[in-house]
Amino acid sequence: MHVRGLHIVAAVSKSPQPRLSSCLYHARSPTRHIEISRPDPLASAHICVFACLTSGLLTSGNSDDLSNVDSFIEPDGGNTPQALETTSSLEGLQSAEQRDVLNIVDQLRQCGLESTLSLPQLVVCGDQSAGKSSVLEALTEIPFPRNNGLCTRFATEIILRRATNDVITIKVIPDDKRPLEERASIEAFKESISDFKELPSLMDKATALMGINKNSTSKSRAFAKDVLSIEIGGRSRPQLTLVDLPGLVQTETRGVTEEDVQPVTEITDHYISQPRTICLAVVSASNDYANQGILKKVRKVDPEGDRTLGIITKPDRLSPGSGSEQAFLGLARNEDIFFKLGWYVLKNRSYEEGSSSFEQRNFSEMTYFRKSIFSTLPKECVGITSLRSRLSRLLFDHVKQELPKLRKDLEEAFADTQFLLAAMGNARGTPHECKAFLTQLSMDFYETGKAAVNGHYEGEYFAHNTDSSFSADSSMTIRRLRAVVQFKNGQFSNRLRTHGYKYHIGKQEEATPERKVAKTDTAPSFSMIEPAPPIHWSKPEAMDWVREVLVRTRGKELPGNFNPLLVGELFWEQSSKW
Repeated sequence: MHVRGLHIVAAVSKSPQPRLSSCLYHARSPTRHIEISRPDPLASAHICVFACLTSGLLTSGNSDDLSNVDSFIEPDGGNTPQALETTSSLEGLQSAEQRDVLNIVDQLRQCGLESTLSLPQLVVCGDQSAGKSSVLEALTEIPFPRNNGLCTRFATEIILRRATNDVITIKVIPDDKRPLEERASIEAFKESISDFKELPSLMDKATALMGINKNSTSKSRAFAKDVLSIEIGGRSRPQLTLVDLPGLVQTETRGVTEEDVQPVTEITDHYISQPRTICLAVVSASNDYANQGILKKVRKVDPEGDRTLGIITKPDRLSPGSGSEQAFLGLARNEDIFFKLGWYVLKNRSYEEGSSSFEQRNFSEMTYFRKSIFSTLPKECVGITSLRSRLSRLLFDHVKQELPKLRKDLEEAFADTQFLLAAMGNARGTPHECKAFLTQLSMDFYETGKAAVNGHYEGEYFAHNTDSSFSADSSMTIRRLRAVVQFKNGQFSNRLRTHGYKYHIGKQEEATPERKVAKTDTAPSFSMIEPAPPIHWSKPEAMDWVREVLVRTRGKELPGNFNPLLVGELFWEQSSKW
């Protein structure tokens, strides 16, 4: 990919808890090579690099450029694994054009943005023992461990990527609600293999790591919200992600308690509720589809059926000519439960055919559909080959439709993350860095407080969300401390001038009857919000008040003189509201 003459490649940390992401910018000249690394706890750097992938600056490179990208996708370890066998039909899951479009989403997924953005994906969901894992196995040609019992006890994410070497990498993504110690041990689990025969043993290790015990008598959990991630790279592999979910459990069974049923429902709801998820709703023909809860769930999150595709499995279990066979035939024709994406019918491998190859499985399926009642359906609605071709077009169109929305989400996430990173400040990983941070923080606080006291309202702190009208009660206005103090001083001065004295002495000879108050009422009012108004007296009444105070303050002075403390006592009473 090229952006204004620069070749951009993302090198993602492979540590269990990546703290750094590096963006390598290669100019056309080999002498220009710049490496930029920064702390990235919120995946901001990932968003920063790949926000341009869906912008107008993006242009496609040639095959030589794509090989440069492949050179950075290296499996763990230096050994070159053996080639992983695939059938020619698997490559039909994508054309060259589709691979280029889906590669954009795949690069975003490699950066760990699935927790930040809803990315396009295919999710295989259904009730327990409906044949979900068999459908996923037929689509990806990965031999998952299978048995007749309840085997899918956690979400399994299958990531198919184009790489220079054939390798299988398995890791476990822990549930966010697990304790930190458990999460650390689970994140440390990561192994690479080169042969699918080693897959069952690794899956057993992952199952034990999640705390799941297949022994029905054990008190350990039966299901886990952790995700088993299986990444398969190869030169002939398409860029695609599929997720197999645990089957919905309708009731308690031996080894499955009531507490175990709820996590399965939560896992299914989490995946199918994402707006960019295409739900592959698997319905088993061995059970009445009206009793299979997955149909109710997908119709709840996708009432119009825009992103749901129905898959009917185990049609060979139906008795020929029975009412159930006719009912499922009508369902496959989209006559009962309508999905805009339609319905498909697949024949899974039976228990006796478990050891057969994928070519033998496909041949057995074609033979069945030539002879059964489902032969009346259009050929593009039966068989794994038809389904794989349909998913190829379906996911391609879905991604093209979602790319404009994905670009908008990227821009919003990028802006939010940049703001959060700026708020976090510089790194504080050592005592020295912590000390420097606290020192700078205290200096910033001092300078801000000093500016507020002196009335120097410069900077973003004082300009942020300024109120149109000045109010001392506003959280924004209170930042301008000197202005608030001056405003309060003015209010106090006006209040003191109009309400600060106890008696208002007028020029009239007599007081107004309504306003005249007894002289003995000297109770002061200390209300700063709404002080009591002054008592209005006439001049003769005020003289009587002074005469009474003069009498009760007589001391040793000669007749005709007054006590010097008289003025102070008159002032004390007049200013009693203070």
